[in-house]
Amino acid sequence: MDFTDIDRDYSYSGSLGVELSEGSTAFAVWAPCAEAVELRLYAGQEGEPCETIPLKLSGDGVWRFVYPQRLEGMYYTYAYTYSGKTEEGVDIYATALGVNGCRGYIADMRKTDPFGWDKECYVKLDSPVDAVIYELSVRDFSADQSSQIAPSARGMYASFYDSYSRLPSGQATCLGHLKRLGVTHVQLMPVFDFEGVDENDPKSEYNWGYNPMNYNVPDGSMSREPYKPERRINEMKKLVQALHRENIGVVMDVVYNHTGRTEDSNFSKAFPGYYYRQDERGGYSNGSGCGNEIASERAMVRKYITDSVLWWAKEYRIDGFRFDLMGILDIDTVNGIRSELKKINPSAIIYGEGWTGGHTALPNDISALLYNAGRTPGVGYFNDGFRDAIKGDNFTDEGLGYISGNFHFRQTVISGLLGHAGWAVTPDQTVNYCEAHDNLTLWDKLSVSVAGCSEEDRKKMSRLAMFLVLMAQGIPFLHGGQDFLRSKPLGEHRFDHNSYRSPDIVNSIKWHMLDVNKRESDYCRGLIAFRKAHPAFRQRSFDEINSAAEVISSPDGTIALRLRTGTEDVLILVNPIPRAKMIMLPDGEWLLHVSDIVCSEKPMATYCEGLIVPPISGMILIRKQG
Repeated sequence: MDFTDIDRDYSYSGSLGVELSEGSTAFAVWAPCAEAVELRLYAGQEGEPCETIPLKLSGDGVWRFVYPQRLEGMYYTYAYTYSGKTEEGVDIYATALGVNGCRGYIADMRKTDPFGWDKECYVKLDSPVDAVIYELSVRDFSADQSSQIAPSARGMYASFYDSYSRLPSGQATCLGHLKRLGVTHVQLMPVFDFEGVDENDPKSEYNWGYNPMNYNVPDGSMSREPYKPERRINEMKKLVQALHRENIGVVMDVVYNHTGRTEDSNFSKAFPGYYYRQDERGGYSNGSGCGNEIASERAMVRKYITDSVLWWAKEYRIDGFRFDLMGILDIDTVNGIRSELKKINPSAIIYGEGWTGGHTALPNDISALLYNAGRTPGVGYFNDGFRDAIKGDNFTDEGLGYISGNFHFRQTVISGLLGHAGWAVTPDQTVNYCEAHDNLTLWDKLSVSVAGCSEEDRKKMSRLAMFLVLMAQGIPFLHGGQDFLRSKPLGEHRFDHNSYRSPDIVNSIKWHMLDVNKRESDYCRGLIAFRKAHPAFRQRSFDEINSAAEVISSPDGTIALRLRTGTEDVLILVNPIPRAKMIMLPDGEWLLHVSDIVCSEKPMATYCEGLIVPPISGMILIRKQG
């Protein structure tokens, strides 16, 4: 089938899905080539339909029916007929679901709003470079008993409501820790409805959630009552509300590049072949590495993705979106999403992975890949080059990075500190990180790559990695628990590389390690506060950065970087070498604010001429004025 003709003849810009009114319920589903579409209504989540109604096809390819009653509380599906074969599927525009996402549900969304939701606002952000992002899985956040969250809320949306959970030592866990740490945004790993966990018995299985089933509804496995469709929606909104109350924005990790199923997905049932990209032989293109990829360049697929993003932004007050494998999406779709999001929330942040998971049929020149960043202004990309320079190759356990002994990465690290990624046209396009949910955690990688080093030296390397990420121009990104050296051990000096289906004992954040690694977490907190207090680390343009920056001569392997802005003169010193190094200072008196273990707005010491930088550490000094 020529889908170009379909787009030309049947593109539709109106609303789709279910619309509840006082005395009626309107249904609209786009399926221009279907031979028939039936609406099946159900009284519950099981059993046979109580009513089956044929829909009528309009000239715009939309099948419609207006039921003369308000059907709030009913379940529904569509039955599509193609080539004489009828298959039943969930409405791809469904906004509420039964358990395990097998039937759509007709809900009054206003009844799902928590108290005060009508006054709920987005978190304001002057520029994306003012953000400090902290990646979390809802389940990992509190699943471990050391979280001190009530057992009924562990691993659930509800765990985010508790700001008083504490370790026996008195240290805050969960939401209290996020507040104390000072992050501005939490990036939630998939919370849309996904496959891989039985919502009736969620603790029996684990899955990260990168196998989408229904995009517009929160997943039920993290709800305390998944069999009550309104409940999961209310709980997700309360999660957002709880974070907003602490002035922390919510970013959704969205997976619009593929679905968990292909031939029997809800998309294939609605319009076989249309929603998925084909390769040159007519099979499914597999740039996701998961069996299929979404054809974002087709008009109604682009509309669907955009509508879905806007639904989350409007209905759930989501503050930003992180796009998984964004290189599978086309540039026009990504730019269109950003444009529409900014209309409703000027502070919205948008970023993603500028690569694919394999070969895609989408031409490179129209893909949202790293090297096309100049054509997606205002969209951020993960800076994997800076990541690998800091810690070593992400896919080679033994690979050494700048912090662990490979000083050949010095120039790449300097470029990273300046936000220069080669592909970025503005600093807000580079998302700086050294650890995420994928692959080994930084602490685990160091445990393998520099196993012969002392634990104290590995802790110094971890602190230096956080220093480099948080002091770099662009958007800093931290993995949940990274600040207190998160690990995913498998026993016997083995660590989990890809824990997408590993049990809670591997994936959960072990909050008791806050006591063990309090110094590291406190250091991270200090770096975040220092970054927030000094605009020199959050410059808006490369013109500003380039006019302010000066690389000063320093001993081999070390870095001395000066940033002279209109308000302050800042010196960043980095010594990755396992012995102290003397670095000569520019003229003037320099006040020490950040050392290898302490960050302070109040100067800790004054230096002139030269300074001994401790082994494996970073320091920041500010020139005394007057």
